[in-house]
Amino acid sequence: MFTYLKRFSPDTILVIAAALFTIINPYTSLDLLAFLLIAFIILQKIFGEYFILLLLALRPVLDYWRDYNIFSFRTFDFNINAALSSLLLLWSIYFFIRHGAEFKKIPAKWPWLIFILWSAFSAIYSFDIASTIGETMKAANLFALYGISYTLAVRDSEKFSKRLCWALAAAAIVPFLAAIYQYFSGTGLDIDGVPNRIYGTFAHPNILATFALLLLMVLFKQTIAHKTEFWKKHPGWDKLAGIFLLLIIALTYTRIAWIGTALFLVATGLIYFRRAVIWLIAGVAAFYVLFFPINALLVDNFNFNLQSFSIIGRLTSRNEEADSIQWRADIANKVMPLWQARPLQGYGYGSFAKVWDDNKGVANLWDNTSEAHNDYLKVGFEDGIIGLILFLSIFADIIWRQFKYGRTHHWINIVFITSLVVYLVLSASDNMLHHTPVIWWMWAVWGWWSKEYSA
Repeated sequence: MFTYLKRFSPDTILVIAAALFTIINPYTSLDLLAFLLIAFIILQKIFGEYFILLLLALRPVLDYWRDYNIFSFRTFDFNINAALSSLLLLWSIYFFIRHGAEFKKIPAKWPWLIFILWSAFSAIYSFDIASTIGETMKAANLFALYGISYTLAVRDSEKFSKRLCWALAAAAIVPFLAAIYQYFSGTGLDIDGVPNRIYGTFAHPNILATFALLLLMVLFKQTIAHKTEFWKKHPGWDKLAGIFLLLIIALTYTRIAWIGTALFLVATGLIYFRRAVIWLIAGVAAFYVLFFPINALLVDNFNFNLQSFSIIGRLTSRNEEADSIQWRADIANKVMPLWQARPLQGYGYGSFAKVWDDNKGVANLWDNTSEAHNDYLKVGFEDGIIGLILFLSIFADIIWRQFKYGRTHHWINIVFITSLVVYLVLSASDNMLHHTPVIWWMWAVWGWWSKEYSA
């Protein structure tokens, strides 16, 4: 019998075993896990190593079912996202074993691996072991996608870049269609004092905004920095795509994404459109200087307030309901004393929500988000100063490599450098590490660009 089984590949045996499991297993949720495994194996067989792009393309849509639990064990919830994360992690180990030579050359590999190991080690003393395991797996997934993308680009850069861009475009279709429907049907979210904020298939408008911003960066790189054959054959499409993405970002009413977009356009524009950027900055400054007296005149004489328009109001006004700056500062001020009690090692990676919920005062009981809304505060609180230094060293390593490359190559990698800086800015005011569908794509794109801009 064992001799006969040798005729089958390990993948075939695994598919047969999973199929048989669905027949004898009485739990529907576990059947779903088995079907995911079967689909994972079959797709890998059909598309080869490029099936990872199919997974990335589907990830924004799958986020719609993020709350569907497959099973729970004590405090650990295993949902569809956790299942995908586990399968990706296992497959990435197999992938890196097969490509050991390329694995050794992955930029920022050691900062990444040391950060992951430190985060995993924190499970020993973590205040929330289940979250530590889950968050460490998420961090490992980010490195895996970065490394896989880099490796596939090393093997065939032109082929991989084309397929990744098509996969990214495919990933945007359903979220953007959902966002368009939400806007015109008025079914967006009414939060932070702003009605009808579009969010697509994601949990929050901020995630859709950062996803659209990532696409804008890739579009800029493929049309302005290095115009590809596709965009040469379709003149004018790039401008329409850029305007559409800017509209999506605008209609999420996510101010930190607006700041990130402005930073990206100014930094890259100073390289490619310096005069236009200078005029734009002057125009924005004139707008803020003239807006308030003009608006006051309109209100006093015609009872017409320009701030009644949501976008203008979001840009020019601050109030207790819509202004989240003070709220974020309040959380940081109240969390800092807790962090000072365990400054070096923190409370365990992923434990912020548990510790904050157990210690927040009566004034914050209404806040059910239990999020830091600042990745540096989150990582430092959970992994201590040591973990925060390791986390920042990942970006320092990549940025330093790109700075050296850009200095000798006329800054052709400015889009890459700026995207990293924009991410670091966004992380100061948002939970970027929890925006899984977007952060997966970001690190995959950065893996591709790390190869493209390597000496």
